[in-house]
Amino acid sequence: MAISINDINNAQIANTSTNKLATATDKNASPGATKNDTGNTTDTITFTDSAKLIQRLESKIEALPVVDSEKVARVRENINSGNHVISAERIAEKFSRYESLLEAAS
Repeated sequence: MAISINDINNAQIANTSTNKLATATDKNASPGATKNDTGNTTDTITFTDSAKLIQRLESKIEALPVVDSEKVARVRENINSGNHVISAERIAEKFSRYESLLEAAS
């Protein structure tokens, strides 16, 4: 559902948001807060070692390729040469294991 707001421009919205933020920051200043050059209060955030480790790991994971190109090349080569064997038992076992994991998760 769309909401139509008339007679308001972006500058008015930005100015209103800034004023509310400054007021809220002054009222809710925490003991660890510091004043900056303009007199506004700013909070500081300190990350734990665990949070820093999680951030580094997430960055490494994001850098990994989504597809294992070497495995794809090996399978493609085996298919083209006629050496790729499809095992119905192995496929059934994988489906069964996957369904078990889905049931356990729900």
